[in-house]
Amino acid sequence: MKTLLISTNREKRPSYAVPAGVAYLQTALIDAGHEAEILDLCFETDDTLTAAVTERVTAYRPDLVGVSVRNVDNETYLRYRGNLGDVKAVIEACRAVCPAPVVVGGSAFSLMPEEILRVLGADLGVVGEGEPAMVALADAIASGAPLDDAPGLIRRTGDGFETAPPARVDDPESIVAPRFFRPDPRYFSTEMVGPQPTYGIQTKRGCSFRCTYCPVPSVEGKRFRLRSPAAIVDEMRHVRDLAGVTRFFITDSIFNLPRRHAIGVCEALVEADLGVTWMAYSNPLQYDQDLTDLFRRAGCEILNFGLDAGSPEMLENLAKDFTVEDIEHATRCARTSGMRIVHSLLLGGPGETVHTVTETLRTMSRCAPDILTIAFGIRVYPQTPLWQKITAAGQGADADMLQPLFYVDEALGPRECAEILRAVEDFTAANPRVGVRMNFDPQELLREVATSSLRLSKTGGPGHDRTDHQHPALRPA
Repeated sequence: MKTLLISTNREKRPSYAVPAGVAYLQTALIDAGHEAEILDLCFETDDTLTAAVTERVTAYRPDLVGVSVRNVDNETYLRYRGNLGDVKAVIEACRAVCPAPVVVGGSAFSLMPEEILRVLGADLGVVGEGEPAMVALADAIASGAPLDDAPGLIRRTGDGFETAPPARVDDPESIVAPRFFRPDPRYFSTEMVGPQPTYGIQTKRGCSFRCTYCPVPSVEGKRFRLRSPAAIVDEMRHVRDLAGVTRFFITDSIFNLPRRHAIGVCEALVEADLGVTWMAYSNPLQYDQDLTDLFRRAGCEILNFGLDAGSPEMLENLAKDFTVEDIEHATRCARTSGMRIVHSLLLGGPGETVHTVTETLRTMSRCAPDILTIAFGIRVYPQTPLWQKITAAGQGADADMLQPLFYVDEALGPRECAEILRAVEDFTAANPRVGVRMNFDPQELLREVATSSLRLSKTGGPGHDRTDHQHPALRPA
């Protein structure tokens, strides 16, 4: 049984992403007795995308094709770029030269499976984690058995869809590190991807936190499923030896919690002495100097605190479980241990005002991170507390969730946004050692922001999305 796994992600901001998730699927399929190869389209251009798919599918002649949808879009207000056009072009290229069934999956797909299947014209999809689902599908196709028992399977039934419960890897110890995928060396070329190329690795799946806008609990589950420290070390060692990778990005939504697990991973890394470094997303809860000193000894170079806000009111509105005092304490600990610090803000959420933004920037002044990233507008996804709140208030019931739908609080009109931009300029001038990076164009914000609480981004860069005039998800916004 031959399966071709296609990674369609070509997004390059904020960084290139090695398709490690697809590599896990390949390992699971091969361990189950099937053949599996990966087609990574990250470095293909618009002009070469379809030809690359046609050539590989024709040469390999798969019995099953799995297409990964990592992101619906780039989640960036006023610099919007959709990705589903690429996926549709890939599916059409596969169907043109191969009769094998095409199944769509991935983290983005699991959020809106019916909507994405409709717009792509696909017949099969997998909701949830792919390893058990793809193995079950391959087993069924190889034996000629019906597909009914595949976990997470969604398929068309007349005018509607039939969906099995989401696929989950209940035992994280069964997650076997990729052993057969050799990443494209361009992922680790400083000339290609910039000065800090990394390989992404997860130490856990799921998230027990409740940030109001975050879809991770819906995709991966609402509890942490922890991989063993030994498995993490073995995977890093394997990737280091296979591809010469010495810098990793721990892509957990939060690395440092549960604290005991983070300590276990770091102690294992210290003992293994792999000669690698890493960065991670972090929550400012439960920090002390001993913890950050351990992180540094284990190879941590950068901690990215995904704070979203530094105002007590906005931390509460976004359902954050930490305080301003936690932010400042964790920052001091990380700085004393010698790590670079990134603080990330997400402005414009429920209850945001000029005053709350000013409070947030005051907190950032006291923390003085090395890098401060500022996003504006929250990409709205179904199955999140924010969307539930919006619909409960009688708004957005008829919204097409595949459109570039962003939440910007209704209190933030053009005048308020101009004041916020001036506050950011003042912060930048007063904190010259902080590298401020905005992921939106200030002039576009002033021109485009309206007074509605639900904003549709009407502008965007040229992007690389394939044009399809039937649906906005298939063309640049």
